[in-house]
Amino acid sequence: MITLGVTGGLGSGKTTACGFLKEKGAVVFDADAVAKNIILTNQHVQQTIEETFNVKVVREGRLDTKKLASLAFVSEENQSTLNNIVHPEVIKVLEEEIESHRGKTELFVVDAPLIFESGLDARLDYTVLIYAKFKIRLERALRRGNLSREEIMRRIKFQMPEEEKKELADFVIDNNGSLEQLRESMHRLYDELVV
Repeated sequence: MITLGVTGGLGSGKTTACGFLKEKGAVVFDADAVAKNIILTNQHVQQTIEETFNVKVVREGRLDTKKLASLAFVSEENQSTLNNIVHPEVIKVLEEEIESHRGKTELFVVDAPLIFESGLDARLDYTVLIYAKFKIRLERALRRGNLSREEIMRRIKFQMPEEEKKELADFVIDNNGSLEQLRESMHRLYDELVV
């Protein structure tokens, strides 16, 4: 079984790219969804966040996600602190998932925006960067409608620059074109990896 990390900046299309690998038979682990679930359900993590930031983010058993986001994305230091609390838990779940799929699939894909920043790349066989120009990424992120332009800009500012990721990735897939071009590129990558 080959493990592949798929990364890219906000709005790059990495989740869509992972969907195209899934079409070919890959198992996809969505690190963001797992991290969100851990933050929403893991009381130890919630308590650590509250103690670390000295702020109440859980009220009546419910996590205030807006308050947490405003904390995390106020500075690079805060984002890094939150990641240091959550990432070890995500890695535990990831390692369990990799083990449970060993021998059952040819390609195990990790969809994660912070593969290089978290050091996750060292645990994977290959990494691929889904690359799109800044203007295109911004337009896509705005079209989703869940973040304001200001919030998008702040989150992009805290991500590793795409040029640095290009240097670190084993593969770079250009996603400045059509959806069909991305599908073809991802299917080709799958065929190249799974021979």
